[in-house]
Amino acid sequence: MNKKRRIIFVSLFCTPLIISFVMFGISELPIESPSPKNEFKFMTYNIHFGVGMDDLLNLERLAQNILSEDIDPDIIGLQEVENGRMTSQGVDMAFWLAKRLNMYYFYFPAINEHAYGLALLSKYPIISARGYQIPSISLERVLIHGVVRLSETLEIDVFVTHLGLIDWDENMAAQVNFVLQKTNEVNETSKKILMGDFNLEYDSSQIAPVYTYFDDTLGGVPRPMTFPSINLFDESTSSIDYIFAAGYNTIVDGHVITDFLPGNSPSEFGSDHLPVVSTLTFS
Repeated sequence: MNKKRRIIFVSLFCTPLIISFVMFGISELPIESPSPKNEFKFMTYNIHFGVGMDDLLNLERLAQNILSEDIDPDIIGLQEVENGRMTSQGVDMAFWLAKRLNMYYFYFPAINEHAYGLALLSKYPIISARGYQIPSISLERVLIHGVVRLSETLEIDVFVTHLGLIDWDENMAAQVNFVLQKTNEVNETSKKILMGDFNLEYDSSQIAPVYTYFDDTLGGVPRPMTFPSINLFDESTSSIDYIFAAGYNTIVDGHVITDFLPGNSPSEFGSDHLPVVSTLTFS
């Protein structure tokens, strides 16, 4: 092989390799974390596969819902997240939303074609994360456990879940007990957040054991409704989305975002659920 051919061969072979290393490095660059503080905003949101109450898929609308009221949450737990399915036009929703919101993320799918997947998004580094399959009879249900580093001296355990449906004969008590078994495997003195769509009312017997270990940061009796996001057909409303906490200092605020734009049009609601937001302080 003459010198000219060698140069061409090396260029063709090495250039893609060099580019791949550069791009990998860029993709792994850390997101700049916010300034140190002791007050953090959490959000849980069942995003209904990105489909709003007008039956249209619109991820940008979801991003706007998340950022409404100038909430700008620090850590988000998402349910019903799709990844590359035809119904979501092949979009990796967790990746798209994480990039749109400039956040770290971890995604964990259920077994059945990535349906009912969960995502943990965070402005702060997720230093470890794993997912679990929850015992279920019908559709697979999952649980995420992520450790988020809020500062050099503060780490919290964040759990995100989406439980089954009583109407589908799921053993909801068994699912709740499985989740609590995992949350109790970490240190008793740990600062913990447990959030998600539990498909259980606050006064149900199945969810009662959670209150032994966690406080409901939304609170209030009765709790504000979270489903459906807009009552189009006189359907019964439910309060089934939660942000539970343990090891925190104070609950600054906890509420449901009920309106995103002036008026009350189905086109403003990016999901059939409403987001729950809680602001907590930690020492």
